[in-house]
Amino acid sequence: MLSEGRTVSGRLMMMACPLLEDEMVYNLTADPDKKRVFLLTNKNTETLIPKLRTRNVEFTQISEERFFKEDGCVPKEGFNVIIWMMDLGLHSEPKDLAAEIRRLMLMVPGHAEGIALYYGLCGRGLEGIREWAKETLPIPMTLFTDGEGKLCDDCICVPLGSSKRYLDLMKAHTGMLYLTPAVACNWRDYLGHNPLFKGLDRIDMSTRDYMKLLFDMAGYTHCLKIQTNLGDQENFQVRCEEYAKEMELELTELEDGWVSTEVADRMYAEAKTFLR
Repeated sequence: MLSEGRTVSGRLMMMACPLLEDEMVYNLTADPDKKRVFLLTNKNTETLIPKLRTRNVEFTQISEERFFKEDGCVPKEGFNVIIWMMDLGLHSEPKDLAAEIRRLMLMVPGHAEGIALYYGLCGRGLEGIREWAKETLPIPMTLFTDGEGKLCDDCICVPLGSSKRYLDLMKAHTGMLYLTPAVACNWRDYLGHNPLFKGLDRIDMSTRDYMKLLFDMAGYTHCLKIQTNLGDQENFQVRCEEYAKEMELELTELEDGWVSTEVADRMYAEAKTFLR
């Protein structure tokens, strides 16, 4: 599901959560079309840059400030991809996530001809985002959906392919925390920004201890390694083992047949149709 021989020209803005940057890198490397890649520099690119370099993705770094203030930073001719990494901390409060993503998307028109939003619903924080974008933005946008057009719930749902598959997974593997490469390799930051842990600074309990308490109360005994074959494969197993040890959980691995890139392929293919 690529461009089917069509010449693509224009600027595509990829706005991505760090927990779904692996799908973004996959899309860039799986697409044979010649493209220029521009990375807006900010504090959220730390894990992305090594992945781009490891996969030989050439990119030009531009500061956020310069990109939005100066015209001509990114050519309008040819296929140009602009990567704008979002703050993982936006997950701390779904309402804040919704407001901030909308605010940032409003900055894009005039600088790109379309938006690919690498997010799921994220605790229903982005519910209604497609309808809002259609009514508000002068350029098209897309984000992860299943084959029936339903928005994917989160970064675990995306590689599974649909909310139905996600529910099937939860039925088949109950009492487990799910670890994709991006979640496993960012687990400390992910836990630190999880809304479950807001206000821990006001009580005498660490994030780790509180998380362990929640797992015990919910009857969690395992963490499940979900191999997507994307992202930081070099450290994936080590980080899964580290998490399991820290939380005193048993590590197990999801059997083959659950995961695909179908959702990421579909979204990227649609995003490319936004360009000439």
